[in-house]
Amino acid sequence: MLDDLLENVGEATHQPPSPSTGIPRRWLPSWVGSTVKCIVLPFVLIDLAMQRVARFIIRPPFKREGGCKRRGNCCYYVLIQHSNSLVGRFFYFWYTQVHGFYLRYKEPQFYEGKQMYVMGCRYLQKNGSCKAHFLRPLMCRKWPVVEHFGYPKILKGCGYRSSPPYPTDMPEDNFEEPS
Repeated sequence: MLDDLLENVGEATHQPPSPSTGIPRRWLPSWVGSTVKCIVLPFVLIDLAMQRVARFIIRPPFKREGGCKRRGNCCYYVLIQHSNSLVGRFFYFWYTQVHGFYLRYKEPQFYEGKQMYVMGCRYLQKNGSCKAHFLRPLMCRKWPVVEHFGYPKILKGCGYRSSPPYPTDMPEDNFEEPS
């Protein structure tokens, strides 16, 4: 179900409906969340700079090209890994109370063999831009994800693409060892 949903969201032309109970209110005041994000922002920017240096030294096999079309499709269904550990509960608190994401589905969904929370962003505006762009989370700053290992995670129709283009389906039985 979630795989199909994420496949179709890249081609969506309108925002999906809010949860049936509406977007829940955060109990943490917004000024507290903004203050915490301002304190953490320098560390986020240092992390991004170090990742760019690492990508310059060790080039990933794929390169991100293109630009954002500001459709907001990547903000409709944000996936955050589910965990009952103390660290997992902290990250859930961090993303819901500080960054302002909200649950789209009450129960975690399975995606790529992992349980994930499916969330939406409360800062997405009708024109597809972000109301909190300057203080957006690291996951939003790094989107679309182009890792050193595996294939890029890019939504169809968002304006980004990978170079070289990655194959849409990889036959597992045609894998050959390099000589």
